[in-house]
Amino acid sequence: MLPFFSAFSAPLRAMLRLQAGPAKRAALFFLLVALPSFAAENTSPPDDASITEVTAVCQEFDPKIPWLKKQPQVRQSLAVVVEGGLFLTVEDAARNGNLIEIRRAGTGARLEAEKIEADVQIGAALLKIKDKKQAARFQAVPLAGKVRRNDPVTIVKMDESGQFQSDAGRVIEISASPRGLVFTVLTDFTVEKDGTPVFLGEPLPGEDRLLAGITTGYDKKTQTCTVLSAMTLKKFIAGARATPYPGTAWAGLEWKPLLDPVKREHLGAAGEKKGIMVVRAVPGSGAAAVLHAEDVIIEMDGFKLDEMGYYDDPDFGRLLFANIINGRHAPGDNIPLTIIRNREKTTVRLPLQNKDDRFLTIPENTTGGRAEYLAEGGLILRELTGDYLCAGGAEWIIQTNPRLVYYYFNPWQFSARAGEHVVILSRVLPDRINIGYHEYRDEVVTAVNNRPVRCLADVFNAVDRDGGLRRVSLMGHGVDLALDETELPEANKRIAANYRIPSLRYQRPEK
Repeated sequence: MLPFFSAFSAPLRAMLRLQAGPAKRAALFFLLVALPSFAAENTSPPDDASITEVTAVCQEFDPKIPWLKKQPQVRQSLAVVVEGGLFLTVEDAARNGNLIEIRRAGTGARLEAEKIEADVQIGAALLKIKDKKQAARFQAVPLAGKVRRNDPVTIVKMDESGQFQSDAGRVIEISASPRGLVFTVLTDFTVEKDGTPVFLGEPLPGEDRLLAGITTGYDKKTQTCTVLSAMTLKKFIAGARATPYPGTAWAGLEWKPLLDPVKREHLGAAGEKKGIMVVRAVPGSGAAAVLHAEDVIIEMDGFKLDEMGYYDDPDFGRLLFANIINGRHAPGDNIPLTIIRNREKTTVRLPLQNKDDRFLTIPENTTGGRAEYLAEGGLILRELTGDYLCAGGAEWIIQTNPRLVYYYFNPWQFSARAGEHVVILSRVLPDRINIGYHEYRDEVVTAVNNRPVRCLADVFNAVDRDGGLRRVSLMGHGVDLALDETELPEANKRIAANYRIPSLRYQRPEK
């Protein structure tokens, strides 16, 4: 009887034991069998030697004050052991981690770990325990080959006491995204931590478990989990063994559906009844090298695209064409495209590369890395990034300089050339050398020392050539901000001491 009752919750089992008399025990037994929905999650999942908890103390640089770090944060996630004794978890769990620890199930002991590889585009990371003897005690889990719609899955999580709970779910949707293949699982199981492992099927004790993916989000309203698929994770793990890590394939293509029959006629694609329209390409990307605005892509890698950008995948059915790029190919590949350009059908080859955030005119800097800057005479010059704007709070769109907001949402209006970024005067630290300039903030810089600038490297070159920051020209202002070069050296020392700036300049070393 005991194995049967283990499927029910501990409180109900306790009630059964407390009942006096065989009649009441029989009645409650019938209630448990007749109403299985009352049962809580299974607290006896498969072997626990492969699932752990990750705790990381993380500290990111302040987007507004780039020489300072923000207060440390503690982040938690779950991880699952994969081939090679590596712990697979979500990328942001260990991002900028000063201390990463792994807790084994059923114990409070923590083992120090280090990050081996992370891919911010996919959202996955691999960790490794420093103690080799302890690492050998964990059991690796193989990854599933395929996950399909309507497949049953089992979700396993660890509670605060280090015990496991599990429950069943079902895959209701598979979709292609910039992160790779993801699927949605319907379940009434509340998932608190990202990185929670999801196993294929409902394995019995003693059976091998196949990892279907790890969770990257949970929606309480719809009772669904978003899961990064094993298919994408396999490519990430295989790539992590290479040096350097190749990353995820990216085309840099901006597009939109081609539903308007009049527009299709105008572009010469009326007879095709399929295909999407190229809007623009990210400067420096593979798409920028071979595609033009208003090209119509009707085939990609031999797959026909419909007017919404979907194709019939032989393994997963109807998917967005993003899976052709990052699911079926790797950086360095060239994908054949059939396009309509100037009302004529032709073919081109689209080169793929790993996406680097710095390719963008306005990088997002989602990793919270240290921003380059120059602080001379109290004038703080840097490049505009997405995290800098979002650091303004929930109403940053309203409170930020409208010109910066416009460029953020329309970066092609600022530049269509690779390597160009928006240089801004982020703020002025008050000092007697810059009296009258204190109110300038979040202004676009067009020139430094009368030399045009289109990225911070141009600023550094101008300052190095002239021996310091002398003059700053701002977009929309008829008067430059000038500094007294005879007072600048002493002013810099004074400002560095008063505002506790360890270095008045930070420039990333060239790769």
